[in-house]
Amino acid sequence: MNNSCVRAITYSIDLNEVTKQSYKDKVKKDIEILKSSFETKGIFVRTVRFNILPIKQNERIDKFLFLKQIKVLSELCELAEIRWFNIAFDLINLPKKDVQIIMAIGYDIINRFSNSFINFIVADGENVNTFATKQCAQLILDISRLSDNGYDNFRVGVSLNPKENTPFFPFSYGLVDNSFSIAVETAQPIIDVLNTKKEEDLEEKRMAIKQVIHDMALQIDTIAKSVSEDHSIKYGGQDLSLAPFPDDKISVIEILHKLGLDDIGSNGTLFLTGYLTGILKDVIKENELKAAGFNGVMYSLLEDHLMCAANDKKHLTIDKIISYSTLCGCGLDMVPIPGNILIEELASIILDVAAIAIKLQKPLGVRVLPIPNKEENEFTSFDMDFLTNTRILKLKNLSLNSNLFTDNRFTI
Repeated sequence: MNNSCVRAITYSIDLNEVTKQSYKDKVKKDIEILKSSFETKGIFVRTVRFNILPIKQNERIDKFLFLKQIKVLSELCELAEIRWFNIAFDLINLPKKDVQIIMAIGYDIINRFSNSFINFIVADGENVNTFATKQCAQLILDISRLSDNGYDNFRVGVSLNPKENTPFFPFSYGLVDNSFSIAVETAQPIIDVLNTKKEEDLEEKRMAIKQVIHDMALQIDTIAKSVSEDHSIKYGGQDLSLAPFPDDKISVIEILHKLGLDDIGSNGTLFLTGYLTGILKDVIKENELKAAGFNGVMYSLLEDHLMCAANDKKHLTIDKIISYSTLCGCGLDMVPIPGNILIEELASIILDVAAIAIKLQKPLGVRVLPIPNKEENEFTSFDMDFLTNTRILKLKNLSLNSNLFTDNRFTI
């Protein structure tokens, strides 16, 4: 039986082309080819998504015309049976006025288009735009007030040192038009392996995990390269990250438990995070796979019911989760925080993760959800199958001084 599963095929398109009928026809055809190519081989594809090539214009964006393009894009999603699209804005080298214009556009996109995600790139290489970081913090707070429960920031990310062809939303990042990358579902196969290897030591478990991931990744890589060659759709690679899938109660924390950790947040969490990340990196290196994105362990709080259970017991803090980003996949993700957080404190949190991304030269992101009218230790009140309600994490009300957020570009 084939247990391989594609979590997402992320297909990159150029926003400037979406008004052309010939382009829309090609995109729709490519999507059909991609889905059928995997499904005819017995590989289940959960979702296909659109990634928009990063918006980098140094010229002023006409807000009205830009939102008109987004409307056409949203309609194309419906035509191609695509549930979500993600649009990235590269803010690193933009003047302050342009950053502020993009913040206003980002707010309107989230407010008007329920199928939209947005992603702001504020750090890359060795540079960070501290002014843009604070503007993103303000936007996150503004978006949190669009609903009573703060849900809408589920669709907002801040990217730090992004890696090309990243398939995971909202941190998706692709630079080539009509290309695709793949997020592979690896958590459940690892759980299945560990259920049969309860008595073995860590080395024996490592070899068993490597084998099952190897088999999946090689099969998916082979199909993807074949599609690319036969249909001229550029293949950007695959991301093997261990990610929770809330609909099926697939938890990354269950893997930690089965490896012998009492719970996430206890000493030993970093050790096992490094152990699992090393396995993924080994599979990629030893098989010369085309890799993309994070390829790490994703601690996505609100999307992982067992991580939420640990948080409810106060095993987690923001500082702990940030420390895990030195070894894990995506950074600070899906973390509920008090709705009255200071802009400077939120911006400082983003800069802490940015420093890790730059100094370790790895892609990371920040996706936090300020919860309106709620404080630390109160509980979220989401009414969605794919989110687990949990305790709101504590803040310090301490941060960098506001005058440190005046630079357009700062090198660290």
